[in-house]
Amino acid sequence: EHQWSPVRSTQCYDRSERYLFWNEPLTIALLTLMSITISLTCLTAALFLKNLETPLVQASGGKLNLFALFTLMLLCLSCCLYVGKPSNNLCMIQQVVYALCLNGCFSTFFIKSLEITLVTEFPRCAPTFLHWVTQRRAWLLVALCLLTECLFCFCYLHLGPDYLVSDYKSLPTEVLLVCNTESWFAFGLMHGYNGCLAFVCFLCTFMVQTSGKKYNIARGITFAILIYFIIWIFFIAIFATLKTVLRSVTQIGTILTTSLGILGTYYIPKCYIILLKP
Repeated sequence: EHQWSPVRSTQCYDRSERYLFWNEPLTIALLTLMSITISLTCLTAALFLKNLETPLVQASGGKLNLFALFTLMLLCLSCCLYVGKPSNNLCMIQQVVYALCLNGCFSTFFIKSLEITLVTEFPRCAPTFLHWVTQRRAWLLVALCLLTECLFCFCYLHLGPDYLVSDYKSLPTEVLLVCNTESWFAFGLMHGYNGCLAFVCFLCTFMVQTSGKKYNIARGITFAILIYFIIWIFFIAIFATLKTVLRSVTQIGTILTTSLGILGTYYIPKCYIILLKP
């Protein structure tokens, strides 16, 4: 099975391995987009750090923004895990890194969403509970969200992580090396938690109204989560059916579009205000 023969030939040739190579034009284009996204994330983080004490940055989450941008940068860097020759360990790490980095960003959105809900929907209870979602205790909630995701990642690794498959049927002259999902239940458990966090953020923010002259921080979270859901609908449909190198391309594309969506809807508008309308 590791060899092939041309039609009407008596000679056999060894199959070459097929995966997403570093020097492919498509890979170079994706890595260029990754570099641009990381640069935007770093510039945004630097701007937020410089204006950390301003009312807008403080209202947006203060230092939690820097943590969220750091996890977004790590998420973009994880694109490199999908390029090159895969292995069992690499297949296993890919999904775990994606889930943890995205959870780090969504946990900060979750805290901000709870704060917005308390202030707008439950103003009488706000003074009692606001200290749980602001300042130092907010970091405790972030740690709790990450710890919960770590437990789901452990379940994923225990129940059935992704593993390397050598596919001899899809291509006539090559052996396709692709990561295959062993347990869809474990996969859904790990990524479903992030989906639940995102859904709670969406529920907490999409009904918040402010007057025309006030900046609506909740709207940025709403649009970021909407983009995440739309991307994931397409991702699941494609990821479950593809068994080619395009599977890796799909995962890289999902990471980059999610990161750019979050940057473009939540962080870039704030940069615009900081720079041009302080």
